Amino acid sequence: MHPPEVLVTPNLSRRNILRRYMDLPKLLDLLHSKHLYLRRADGFADRLEGALFPTFRKSINTAHREGEMEYDADYFYRRSRLGNYVSCWTLGAQDNMALWQLYGGTRSSIAVTTTVDQLIRLCLTWRRSAHIKKVQYVDHRKVKTYVIGRYTDVLEYKNLAYTYEDELRVIVPAQDLGWEGNQLGLQLPISDLNALVRSIVVSPEADPRFKAAVEDLCRKYGLNAPVRRSVLAITPK
Repeated sequence: MHPPEVLVTPNLSRRNILRRYMDLPKLLDLLHSKHLYLRRADGFADRLEGALFPTFRKSINTAHREGEMEYDADYFYRRSRLGNYVSCWTLGAQDNMALWQLYGGTRSSIAVTTTVDQLIRLCLTWRRSAHIKKVQYVDHRKVKTYVIGRYTDVLEYKNLAYTYEDELRVIVPAQDLGWEGNQLGLQLPISDLNALVRSIVVSPEADPRFKAAVEDLCRKYGLNAPVRRSVLAITPK
């Protein structure tokens, strides 16, 4: 059994700002539960989530047929999806209108901001392995060179169609005996919301009453982070 470790993409600056777009009910759940929700990898809409490159699939199946590996590619694919949990974040402080629209609609969505360093510090409190990885966007059919050893590694790749997400993900393995029965969601504790949350950004099309409601909600749960409007809602002068 390997000791818990937090693995981070090399050369990823700890000062990088991250956003997590969500609707108001998800913010309320975050504040009330003081837990970060991670979804099992097979629970996302992307059908290529955890997909194996054809060259990788072929090499595993060949090794399996020749008795060099105990499992085939289908087993690796299934275990990668059922045995890992993921929390998705967006790199950068700039607004992403596609994500505003995708998460809750532009009138009722918010973005929680943090930094890579704050996310690493949170993961360390869990005392379990976690991987903080910048996603690489690829055409799975054309990838010939890769480094894949862990069941988490395939989750560092997504199809080119999702490039607009500019995603960084927290991947938490759950590979213990019985991984086939892992629940769809995993909640891990946030001991101090103020140590994680840098700010709350309100969607560009939200009216002032929505911003005020978010501010009241944050005060109620003791979150001191500032609540501000998206810069897309402010006319330059």
